[in-house]
Amino acid sequence: LVLIAMFDLSRYIALCTRFLHDIYAFFVCTIYITDGALGAIDRFAKVDWSQAFFAGYLAMFCIFFSLGFYYFDRASILNYTIRHGVSDYAVPLSVVICIWISYTVKDHVDVARIQMPRNFEPTYIPDDDDGQARSWYQGFGEPNHVLLLVSLVAAVPIVSLFYIDHLFSCILGQKPELGIAKGQYYHSSMLIVGLCNMVLPSFGMPFVTASLPHSPQFTRALTEFDKSTEPWTIKRVHESRVAPTLVYLLCFGGLVLPSALELCPEGVVNGILAFVGLQGILPYTGNQLIDRCVLLLTAPSEFVKKSAPYSHLPWRRVHAYTMVQLTCLAACWGMRFTGPFSLAFPLVIVGFIPLRLYVLPKFFTEEELAALDSEDAPKSIMSDNTEYNDPALTTGGNYMEMS
Repeated sequence: LVLIAMFDLSRYIALCTRFLHDIYAFFVCTIYITDGALGAIDRFAKVDWSQAFFAGYLAMFCIFFSLGFYYFDRASILNYTIRHGVSDYAVPLSVVICIWISYTVKDHVDVARIQMPRNFEPTYIPDDDDGQARSWYQGFGEPNHVLLLVSLVAAVPIVSLFYIDHLFSCILGQKPELGIAKGQYYHSSMLIVGLCNMVLPSFGMPFVTASLPHSPQFTRALTEFDKSTEPWTIKRVHESRVAPTLVYLLCFGGLVLPSALELCPEGVVNGILAFVGLQGILPYTGNQLIDRCVLLLTAPSEFVKKSAPYSHLPWRRVHAYTMVQLTCLAACWGMRFTGPFSLAFPLVIVGFIPLRLYVLPKFFTEEELAALDSEDAPKSIMSDNTEYNDPALTTGGNYMEMS
């Protein structure tokens, strides 16, 4: 990862256009949704059914309350400040309500809650040791040529995962349509991730990387909209280091006050996971793939009324492009069921690059790809005298910008 940053290799992510961005973001969001749902379902095989049912209800309550509060800023009651505040704190408000509900029935149903260690110390106890927890520093292991070779081979899919996951998160969290005014960064963040992952695992800590879908969601949470227009337009994004600093301080607070987290039922955690995934793929929130999936169920007579850069195209061509993306999405999900090889799914994503660069242009015209794979609707897209540029063939201009 450090070498990727040093040798400016992050620029090759520009070969991945919106065709891949939307597929990957959709894939990651569906993972969150399925993890939340399976967590609630698997509980039926582990605990009493009454406890499992109640945990499932809490998960559904958390999702429904979060969705209701999230869209509360579209209501006409109360003033703008209150509506906007409720929308911004949709998940915390939902969690507080669900915690209150869980305590109202604690005498009737056994509610499983998050368990946190009370002491700030390593908790892993090796089986072949004397029963003592491991030390903080684990080092880099004994020098072994075979182990080094195996590690290098195993590092390929993991580095590919970090490369795709981190840079896609950076791209989707800094897209021009999100209204960010300050400069973008890619190489410096990759360098920081590489340095952290060189040091932290030697202390038994997990890898770190930017991730979806909460990277662009964090940007949207700091966005102020002009709601006097339809659709809403962005007034400004409150770009500062205060918000992320507070986020990390609150995360650290979970270690300082573990009893606060132990108030939360496990079912609520499943609901939060599902809502985060849903929020990332709600229609008309930025992912064009889900928008076009909605169009698969939309009557052709209504299709032309949609304000999108591809609205002027024949609906059969739009649906054909959508089906190609859904097939790629199915391939990503297929890798999820390959056991230990599932970490190699970024290599499948990389395989979609030549599909987009060399195969799709044989089946779609340059005009169609310019509309279907565009970041924003070109001002001249509806003009009769338009020169269409395929985004996949003009990414060279992005290399210098990303540097």
